[in-house]
Amino acid sequence: MEDEIDLRLKRLAVEAQQQPAGSHQRKTALTKLMDEIYRSGTLGHPQRGQYPAGVYEDLYSEALLKTFEYIRPNIDTYDSERPLMGWVNWILNLRFSDATRKYMNQTRRELSIDDLDKIEQESQSDEMNTWVRELIEEDPDGLFRSVSFRERPDITWQDIALAKLNGETFENISERIGLPLTTINSSFNRNLRDFRDYFRNNF
Repeated sequence: MEDEIDLRLKRLAVEAQQQPAGSHQRKTALTKLMDEIYRSGTLGHPQRGQYPAGVYEDLYSEALLKTFEYIRPNIDTYDSERPLMGWVNWILNLRFSDATRKYMNQTRRELSIDDLDKIEQESQSDEMNTWVRELIEEDPDGLFRSVSFRERPDITWQDIALAKLNGETFENISERIGLPLTTINSSFNRNLRDFRDYFRNNF
């Protein structure tokens, strides 16, 4: 028997399916659905405990981003006779397997998302802490200020990164700037991956 959470998510999915493909209404409905899925507490965590915490978080963020990227154009393939989260977590498991294969094939050290999330913790040296913060704040090449949100062009990746370094959670940032949690999380992580070479080359 489906619980209240899955029934609510199913209704949102059906509402998205009922909107014309490519329409603003469907995009809005899908954004709401993605945000509710993220906040629902029903997302699976495949292979948890099999990787170091920082590595797992990076792999999971990659898999979750790819899951949402798949769902948006393929929402019509969801069978509303079945629980939504069963479908979502099935996709997430597949995308996590993809992410782990990619990780296992990598031999070079890369800056992970966990490095930024834990930069203020005691395990990080003062030198590393200062270097990362100064690089993001000064942004000598204008890279971090060049990435912003379509809905809030005044908010840049630099703003989100500095907020994270100051200990603010994605949830708090979402409430403060009025953007969906999934939008902030996926954009931050996606661009952090794009910036890895830049961080490494400037270290």
